[in-house]
Amino acid sequence: MRKWTVALLYVSGMAAAFIYRYTILDWLGKDGHALLSFLAATVLALFPAIPYKAVIGLFGYVYGSLAGGAMCWLATTAAAALMFGGVKWLFRERARRYLASIPALDRFTAAVQQRPFASVAAARLLPVVPQAAVNAYAGAAGLPFRSFILATALGKIPGIALFAFLGGQARQHPGTAALAAALYIAALLTFWAVLRPGKPRSKGQGGQA
Repeated sequence: MRKWTVALLYVSGMAAAFIYRYTILDWLGKDGHALLSFLAATVLALFPAIPYKAVIGLFGYVYGSLAGGAMCWLATTAAAALMFGGVKWLFRERARRYLASIPALDRFTAAVQQRPFASVAAARLLPVVPQAAVNAYAGAAGLPFRSFILATALGKIPGIALFAFLGGQARQHPGTAALAAALYIAALLTFWAVLRPGKPRSKGQGGQA
């Protein structure tokens, strides 16, 4: 039920953004709205159900790849810091219960215990890892804030740069943006195909020539 709810929120958000796309673009493009846009990007980054890659692409489209990417990078880093602090000092026990419900974080937990900085940075690079879960985990585990925020800031650069580039290219070079998006999707599918768990072999099949 929970997965269907998240999927419904995603679809509803994308539909609303498409319906009101011209209003949103006009508002973002007005002079003096850059600071408000940054604050909006920060607030949106606090909600896991919002498809933030679309937000990055939109900012790249409106402000250009460099400026839009920089705004989203600062916004997501600030949101990660706020969530980290909130979990660490206000909701640590609740966050631990939330993390226990995500089996995919078991390997991440083992990796963090050995190399916390590299593990957080790697988690930021992987699109399949829930970013809110990484923030919650780091706060619940009591990781040093300096290591967490530096790893977060560095790990977010490639993904944000890509989607800001796609948004910026969509205005002047839609063909290039579509090709880059297709390559990105192909890379994700390849990544999933390589890392997905294989079917267990039957006992009768093992050891036969």
